Amino acid sequence: MPTLITVRRAQEEIKRLQDYVDLAENYEADTLEKFIIKEYAFTNSIEEITRILNRRGYTIKGEPIGREYVSAVINGKSSDELHRMLKSGYLKRTKHSRCVSTDSIGYKNNDH
Repeated sequence: MPTLITVRRAQEEIKRLQDYVDLAENYEADTLEKFIIKEYAFTNSIEEITRILNRRGYTIKGEPIGREYVSAVINGKSSDELHRMLKSGYLKRTKHSRCVSTDSIGYKNNDH
C-alpha cells in the first residue's frame, strides 16, 4: 500500500518530476558525452547505452565504446544540471559496490 502524502506534497513531487522530464526531453545532445548523459536519463543503464552507441557505430580511436567510458562520462565533472542530477543518482545507486569494508582488505578492528 502506498504511503499517504498531502496534496501539497504530491503537487510538489509532480512539479519536480515534470521538471526532470522536461529537462531530459529538451536536453541538447550535441556531443558524445551529452548523448551519453541524455540516454542515461532515459535508460538508467550503462549497458544499454553501450549497446546503442556501438549499434550506431560510435567509436573512440577506432575502438568500440566500452562501459568504462560511459561510466567515466557519467562520473565525470558535471557540465550542467541534468548531468549533476544523474551523477548524484548514479553515485547513490552504486555506493555499495564502490565502498570497500576494511575487513575485505585485511584490516581487523583498528589495527591499521
